[in-house]
Amino acid sequence: MPATLKRKSDDEVSVDSTMSNVVVDKKDKKEKKEKKEKKEKKTIKKLEARGIKSLFDIQAATFDHIYDGNDMLARARTGTGKTLAFALPMIERLNSEDDRANTGRGRAPRVMVLCPTRDLAKQVCGDFETLSNLKTLAVYGGTPYPEQTQALREGVDIIVGTPGRIQDHINFGNLKLHNLKFITLDEADEMLDVRGFQDDMFKVLQVVKDQKQNARDYQTLLFSATVPESVLETIQRFLRPDYTRVDLIGNSKNRTNQNIRHIAIPSSYQSRSDIIGDVVNVYGGTGLTFIFCATKADANELGTHEKLKQDAAVLHGDIAQSSRESTMKSFREGKFKCIICTDVLARGLDIPQVDLVINCQPPKDPESYVHRSGRTGRAGRSGVCVTFYKPNEEGLIQYISKRTGVKFETMSAPRPEDIIKATTEGAIESINKVNPDVLPHFTASAQQLIEEHGAEKALSAALAYISGYHEGIASRSLLTSQEGFVTLMFTLSNAIQHPGYVRNIISREFPNLAYEDVRGMRMTKDMTGVVFDVLSSKAEIREEDGAQVILLAGRKWFDKHNITMTAPEVLPELAERDRRDGPGGGRGGGRGGYGGGNRGGNGYGGGGGGGYGARRSGGGGGGGGRGGYSGGSRGGYKGGYGGR
Repeated sequence: MPATLKRKSDDEVSVDSTMSNVVVDKKDKKEKKEKKEKKEKKTIKKLEARGIKSLFDIQAATFDHIYDGNDMLARARTGTGKTLAFALPMIERLNSEDDRANTGRGRAPRVMVLCPTRDLAKQVCGDFETLSNLKTLAVYGGTPYPEQTQALREGVDIIVGTPGRIQDHINFGNLKLHNLKFITLDEADEMLDVRGFQDDMFKVLQVVKDQKQNARDYQTLLFSATVPESVLETIQRFLRPDYTRVDLIGNSKNRTNQNIRHIAIPSSYQSRSDIIGDVVNVYGGTGLTFIFCATKADANELGTHEKLKQDAAVLHGDIAQSSRESTMKSFREGKFKCIICTDVLARGLDIPQVDLVINCQPPKDPESYVHRSGRTGRAGRSGVCVTFYKPNEEGLIQYISKRTGVKFETMSAPRPEDIIKATTEGAIESINKVNPDVLPHFTASAQQLIEEHGAEKALSAALAYISGYHEGIASRSLLTSQEGFVTLMFTLSNAIQHPGYVRNIISREFPNLAYEDVRGMRMTKDMTGVVFDVLSSKAEIREEDGAQVILLAGRKWFDKHNITMTAPEVLPELAERDRRDGPGGGRGGGRGGYGGGNRGGNGYGGGGGGGYGARRSGGGGGGGGRGGYSGGSRGGYKGGYGGR
């Protein structure tokens, strides 16, 4: 942070054109300058107290434009410091004004910030409060009106709130907007994407425009991660024609933070809950974790799972606002590690300690993915976003990747050795934190364990119990993450056209292995390998003379000159599924395959099918009879994934 925040020169003096002679009192000018610099230093000290010693890119790029009075559209990746980008120059401008004119009881606010959620409104309000001594008020649903009304009567400098509650106070006559200097739409794309919010927001903006039409001395600022049509409409209606655009994303394909690692894990819904606990242990480290569920019921159910319930809390719209606030406070303080929630927390919340985000299923649209993943990788930290998907959601993962520029690493559920390593590190850290004063109370028991089992075995057992895996770790499929299966791979010297070739080899070499004991055959991308799952009870993998040995249904496999079988530790890159091989076949008939309705094609549906369900008649997948993601007269994304 430089010695002072950059702003207009103190030597610039605004002179009314009707005045022919202006005498500037040098003493008064010096006092004002010293007063401004003193306030500015206070702001810098408050920033440093929060560990902020330099401006992030979006903050540096927008400061002068906002301070100088320009309307603005600012576009930056989620988690890059957008809140301070508008708060800092606003605070400096307000601090530079004459205090005596803006401290009276009943004064109307000079700043209004609209936010999409209660939690974000509360957070933005908190940022203003920690950086200034200005009177700040947050208004949102779920809280009593009388307290907010009384605060407005006493007078505020800054009001932050959700569009609906702001509109209510305008309608009740509690909120006057004639004194506004700044109006900011934070997470503008989110608010404008919801019809009810958009209507309320446009009404608020129109009231401001009408009240100040003869004295347009206020600024309108839009901060957004994306710029859909609704944002462009807002610009056209409510921003000055000469507005400034600051875009730190540009034509970059990756619309998420560059320091976020994106992982996709295939799994069945039934096995997902158990895997999530292991994912938190392996990828969450010592940081905090957001887990996003599709429904409130899913969040409630996951919150009771054995691996999470001791260190997680559930948040969604049915939980009282007071409980939500106390839960978030405890989460920020690290009193528990995980928040299990619906999309109520997907936008705007800035908690730098979040190292991991988990999507229990892929969000239905790319914008939601951008904002969910943006809960991690904030304030320059690195982060991980893990998304679970079922086989019929593989196309949705590919679609999100294409639209957001994210490159997913397709991985299996954490391996036993990864889980043990991660949880053991946590257990050791816990042991190191034990107060030495209590150790004498356990010395006799420790000596007894050492005598019975030996020091190494006794300590290993203690670590296993502390880690929570004392009952063992079940094997899981690399393909589906389902417990009770082991993944094997045949590798051939030449490319093959179909996994049925390997199925025939298995039937011939292992006659005691039932057909249903083998499942999930997938070709590798180079077409020289086939990956598949076998029931763990029918497979034995061991080492003999340093070489891996595999037995299936009691029969040992011997490699041939042109084909080998191994138990891979990680999945190789797989070929995309051929949708024409699914039930319903071809390009549109039959029952649909992976998502088409009774008239839909295979894959994600054709014709009148459904993929992820068109709202009108778009059809699934690509729609129409041509399939894919862009064919058909009404196809493409809008048809396949819930089109309009």
